[in-house]
Amino acid sequence: MDWIQFFIPDTLNLLWLAIGLFLAGVIEAFLWKTSVFQLLNIPIQTQWFGANKKWRGLVSLPLAMVASVFLLQLLEKLLPRLSQDVILFSNFNLLEFGLLVGLIFNLSELPNSFVKRRLDIPPGDESSKIFYFIDHMDSTYGVLLLWYFYFHFPLHFIITGLVVTPLLFMGATELRKKLGLK
Repeated sequence: MDWIQFFIPDTLNLLWLAIGLFLAGVIEAFLWKTSVFQLLNIPIQTQWFGANKKWRGLVSLPLAMVASVFLLQLLEKLLPRLSQDVILFSNFNLLEFGLLVGLIFNLSELPNSFVKRRLDIPPGDESSKIFYFIDHMDSTYGVLLLWYFYFHFPLHFIITGLVVTPLLFMGATELRKKLGLK
């Protein structure tokens, strides 16, 4: 199997699917400002994960992802016929895909946070390039595993994702910082 023939289409699909997560992150930033989510603004378990891993994230991102998938499903209906090679949000059940991707994205961060607290690395510390990369790898790799084992995405897509998704996530994080959303 020649991996080059898959790399560009897989990368374009990853970009399309990443828009869903990016949009969910923007929606989530607005949800956090509401009174309902202020009630959930409490740490999950400070000793294990630190003060920054909060219940609101475990609840808000899955809901924001559902909203994001809904909006992108509407957009797909308005777009001219897309290539057969595109992984469409419309091919998935809105609630199943949105809730699972949002939940797994956040749950996948917890083991990394647990290890960093054991190593006395402060939350949000970007001084170590290794941990900066791992911080952007954990969630995306968790979602890739979900896509492979639960949604049965092809292996070549997942392998491309192992390389491309941390880079996409780092770019999205920097963009959210510049927009004042993180």
